[in-house]
Amino acid sequence: MDDHHLDIIRLAWARELGLGDSALRPAHTARVDDEHSDRIHVLQLADAAAVVGPRWFTLRTANEDAASLLEPTRLLELTKDHGGRLTSHTELAFLPDYTDHTPAEQLLISRERSDAMSVARSCPPDDVTVADLSAKDQWFTALGDDHQPLACAAYREFQGFVADLTVLTDPAQRRRGLACGTVFLAAEDALDAGLIPQLRIPSGHLGGAAIARALDFTVLGIHTTAQVQRRIV
Repeated sequence: MDDHHLDIIRLAWARELGLGDSALRPAHTARVDDEHSDRIHVLQLADAAAVVGPRWFTLRTANEDAASLLEPTRLLELTKDHGGRLTSHTELAFLPDYTDHTPAEQLLISRERSDAMSVARSCPPDDVTVADLSAKDQWFTALGDDHQPLACAAYREFQGFVADLTVLTDPAQRRRGLACGTVFLAAEDALDAGLIPQLRIPSGHLGGAAIARALDFTVLGIHTTAQVQRRIV
């Protein structure tokens, strides 16, 4: 991952979190408060970090290292008196250029949203929530011989520079390489569009980590979010 790609990724995330364009500079932790916010973001990205949340939280954690706030147990401990609830804890992996890897088999692909949603209906609710296929706008769904949707990788443009990519596979079709194949195709499409593919991997998700390794994605950071009670004015 060269400095040019890192600068683009830092800029995209700075804008996503409402920070200044240079806020995620190397060896710096940006801390931003919003008195009326009910969402906390803690980001570590390469050698930069950010803590964004309500003022009571940024004041409470002024002397806390961002790395400690990325730990779910610590984040929940610091927010329990405000109804803190962890909403995500994901690794961020990126693919700066095309890979030599190709799918193990030729896949029949649908670009239709309806087929992506069919995959979602076949999966457990927690998996569906994490993948959030409905929030994407580019879908790559692998179809079976009978045109039954089996697995889907999808992305949406993220602040104009990055393709925020996710994947979901019908539980009955897992361990066939379908997720890896669809992610490959989605990432290639994103690169063709001039975007840097970003794969969010839920912490401890072995399948997502395996896909990242197989396709040469580089893990550069962690993003943790928590929901807290909104202050009533």
